[in-house]
Amino acid sequence: MQNEPRFRVLQNVGAPPLDEIDVDDMIELPMSKEDADRSVSALSSYVWRFSQKTRKKFSVKRNNIGIGIWRVR
Repeated sequence: MQNEPRFRVLQNVGAPPLDEIDVDDMIELPMSKEDADRSVSALSSYVWRFSQKTRKKFSVKRNNIGIGIWRVR
């Protein structure tokens, strides 16, 4: 996990670049724990809808810096 390519996206900049990441890449969304708790459900829904359109699989999880999105396949 230490050598994974990472993309960092700041809040209020638009949608995360899900179409640009490859399998085993990660997008980091840095935010406070409270913001992550509020945003993880909506972000998971957005990522799920994107995955249904593109047949790509993602994992969305809260982590120590905010929220991480991994491309699984």
